[in-house]
Amino acid sequence: MAVNLDRASEIDFLDCDVSRMKRGFPMSYFWGMCSPKRMFASRTLFGWGKLVFIFVFLTACLLIPVSLHFVKQESFDLKTLMPNMMKQVDDAFVSDVTASYQLQNGILSGQPSETLQESNKGVAMVNLGDTNVPDAKNMFVLGKTSMELRDSSGYAFTVQYTRDASLADVTNAEDMQAWISSQWFVQNKAFVFLTMSAMLGSVLFASSLMLALFAALFIWFTKRNQMSEIRSYKESLSLTLLALGLPTLFAAVIGIIYFDITVMMAIQSLGMVLMIAFTFIKTRFKQTDDILELGGRTG
Repeated sequence: MAVNLDRASEIDFLDCDVSRMKRGFPMSYFWGMCSPKRMFASRTLFGWGKLVFIFVFLTACLLIPVSLHFVKQESFDLKTLMPNMMKQVDDAFVSDVTASYQLQNGILSGQPSETLQESNKGVAMVNLGDTNVPDAKNMFVLGKTSMELRDSSGYAFTVQYTRDASLADVTNAEDMQAWISSQWFVQNKAFVFLTMSAMLGSVLFASSLMLALFAALFIWFTKRNQMSEIRSYKESLSLTLLALGLPTLFAAVIGIIYFDITVMMAIQSLGMVLMIAFTFIKTRFKQTDDILELGGRTG
């Protein structure tokens, strides 16, 4: 009977060992992030290279809703990019344009060939001839087949009119600004996608990096008074990235459904804090069982 029990124990041990061997990276990370006990037990499984890979993966997950949002975007408020140029477009200038000029089949026509409105901050004009355009930091120029946009922020664009473009619905400065934005967006959608994705991606990267590093530093300090069995900063960073796993994935899903970068960052940070708190409550940062050898059971 004793021989049979020993044999059964040996088989169980081998089964558990096989189960553990099957959990290679990155499956070991996904397995480890699913419960507080697993998080604490898995803190020693990852080297620095794997930790960098995990962080890049989590940041990439947050970038998915950002990319989808700007791919689906159908308009862009150019005033946020070129505010000073837009200020040159006022009701008086719009009234002159709509009364004297027509835009059909991508060609602007009308008389006179030049209409100029100049101030100490910039220029708004219609230029259908070969007249030299004033050199101004802020400039909006309607040409025969295109318009020139320049802002003191450094941005400058030449935008061709689309074939279906029309000024028929433009009645005031607000309408003209919306029309300028729509014409610009048609030809610069890729620019918007790359610029805004890079900008928000940088914000998410920096936010996630600071969150992970400082949370890991806080956990690492617990070893000073023997509160935990965490012995290195790498272990505390591993635990932090494990705690970031589920909140980051949840934030990405919420971002796909309703895009708001502040909500995504709040979900990620609050979720991480809660996961670390649950891990401390369940383990007191001390190993209480051999969970890595239990074949996946959480105990």
